[in-house]
Amino acid sequence: MRPLMFVAALVALAAGPALGKPAADAPEGQAAKRRVPYLGVSPGTNDYLPRTRQRRGSRVVTWVGFQMVGEGGRVFIQANEPPLYNLVPGAPDEIILDLSDSKLRTRNDGRPLETGWFPTAVERIDAQQLPGHTTRIIVKLREVVGYDLRQEGNYLLLDFRRPTQPITPPAYPPEG
Repeated sequence: MRPLMFVAALVALAAGPALGKPAADAPEGQAAKRRVPYLGVSPGTNDYLPRTRQRRGSRVVTWVGFQMVGEGGRVFIQANEPPLYNLVPGAPDEIILDLSDSKLRTRNDGRPLETGWFPTAVERIDAQQLPGHTTRIIVKLREVVGYDLRQEGNYLLLDFRRPTQPITPPAYPPEG
């Protein structure tokens, strides 16, 4: 056996159940539990701030994320300094935040977050870099619900109410 394949086989054996079928092992009626640690940002738990190259006077949006907390879920935005933001009018099923004097840390941070598989009103989160050092965060809702927007340190937190309509997961594979 080649040395690299041998090491890979040992890692797979050592990981054991973590690489197995997570949902099949869950007792009937219970959600599957995470078997490996979440290594991303989690407000209040893991406030890891990635290294940033900061221009003088410019904020860096370091993380745009989603958490399954409370009844309706949470969207959070982390920056290297407390963000300055404006709510922008949009469609009834969208919440648009413009973060002034800010940049996304990497182009990868502009990838959409598809949250439609979670039982919340939040369907998708988009982050866009606009001209003039403005970062736009668009939260697309599957139904219009109330939310609380607050700032805690370097975070913006949007906590959503529970949806009133039954949640149906998105089609898979995606149509189109």
